[in-house]
Amino acid sequence: MAEDKVFMDTNVFTEIVDEIKGTAASCILPDRAINNALAWKSTNVGREILEILGEIHKTADIYKAEASENLPRGLFTLRDSMIAVDNAASESLTVRNNQGGTKIEQKR
Repeated sequence: MAEDKVFMDTNVFTEIVDEIKGTAASCILPDRAINNALAWKSTNVGREILEILGEIHKTADIYKAEASENLPRGLFTLRDSMIAVDNAASESLTVRNNQGGTKIEQKR
């Protein structure tokens, strides 16, 4: 296959993106350490750890939202654009079968 060509089965692509979406949505960082914070709050180190854990959870939630919502939306937009380009290209061609074989011409 030439390096400047892209071939895509849109059904397989859709399945892959749906799998990414579902997997990312199911990634949940346990919050047991934060929920059991009473003992942590009694020391300076514990308060620092709780602050870090809070930031980690916030970051994990952002990542989960990006990976399960925004990334799939962008990939589906890419897929739909490629389908539109493919349709436009195919509609601009005329295929003629004759004795010498098949001839493809660009429509004018």
